Amino acid sequence: MPDWLPYLLAAAVAVAIAFFIVARKYLGPWKRLEHMVNELAEGKTPSSFVFHGARRFTRVALSLEKLADEQARLKRQMSEEEFNLQAILPNMVEGVMVVDAGHVIRLVNASFIKLFNLLANPVGQTALGALREASIEEILRATSQTGEMESREIAVHGSDQGSRPRYFAVSSAPIKRSDGQITGMVTVFHDITRLRQLEDVRREFVANLSHELRTPLSIFHGYVENLLDAPAMGRKERVAIYQIMQRHSRRLNALLEDLLTLARLESRNEKLDVAAIQLPLFLTQISREWTVKADEKKITLEINVDAGLPALTADEFRLEQIFNNLLDNALKYTQAGGKIAVSARLDGAVIEIRVEDSGVGIPLSDLKHIFERFYRVEKARTREKGGTGLGLSIVKHIMALHGGTVEARSELGKGTAIILRFPIEVTRPSLPD
Repeated sequence: MPDWLPYLLAAAVAVAIAFFIVARKYLGPWKRLEHMVNELAEGKTPSSFVFHGARRFTRVALSLEKLADEQARLKRQMSEEEFNLQAILPNMVEGVMVVDAGHVIRLVNASFIKLFNLLANPVGQTALGALREASIEEILRATSQTGEMESREIAVHGSDQGSRPRYFAVSSAPIKRSDGQITGMVTVFHDITRLRQLEDVRREFVANLSHELRTPLSIFHGYVENLLDAPAMGRKERVAIYQIMQRHSRRLNALLEDLLTLARLESRNEKLDVAAIQLPLFLTQISREWTVKADEKKITLEINVDAGLPALTADEFRLEQIFNNLLDNALKYTQAGGKIAVSARLDGAVIEIRVEDSGVGIPLSDLKHIFERFYRVEKARTREKGGTGLGLSIVKHIMALHGGTVEARSELGKGTAIILRFPIEVTRPSLPD
């Protein structure tokens, strides 16, 4: 054996021992540190951050532990914010849209998609490109420029030509960084279409009522002035004036009665005094008075009720109002020699009653409006016949109180049919507009 071999072996053992010590002191902690970093990158928290006998690694581990704590805190915060978003946004009636500084949509809720009838989620599109509404783009620009909340009311027109606009109360608030720079906007849309429609109905009602009152009041005023200016007027002329004033006073009284009836029917406190009504007997009694009037105009009035028809549960007084209004209209617009037929039959769980006449009929363009307050097909002729324009609106409300429906079918020059459908058991839904 050469003399140098033992020295070589000793040196090799020394190197191996040194490598083992270095590996244990440095390479092992490096591997553990690598594993720890990989766990943090995957969103996991290492089981321990302790390094034995490696101070440098211990300092790095402490930093990583702080990083892990911060990561866990941010994770909890994000989880809470996501929970809040999931709890609030989907359940909001208002539409919510979040855009960035370039007006690109980043977040919307389900109500927003429904309000604007969007076929797909608009996230990733610009607000103008997704909604095609310049008024919304103007609100976003104003919010960006002022840095303050902007609130406006806008009208959004549908894609269908002739469709009614929808109205929204819009509030847009900026999203700011700590340095005040605007990074986006949160815009909330509240649908106020129903409110605007009710306001339109109220304005139209006041305008129509004012118009209805103006004519008789003007006539009263004119004839009173004539009587004052000509105290020696002959008896015949005075009687003629009094008769005209009496006719218009009756019209005014009828108008006020119908208005009071309509107000009571629209009241949420109005209650029905329901009872079991035998339609054959009821319709026969109603027809007696109207048969006399029909005979005077040489019009035939027929009543046809199916045999075995069950009793109708309804308010008898309100039912009389319905038929008095319908028969009055039928007589007014049916010529001499014409016919009015009232029929009743059972259709499943519904009792269907029809009041049909062979009168002048209603144009198709007017048919959908005839149940509106003060609506008249021929305004001048209807006033001459003494109508208030509220009769069919009253019928519609009474039917709603009974949980039923009313429908009109007509052909110009061939007559009109009003179809009433009563449930056998009365239920009271919400009142019509």
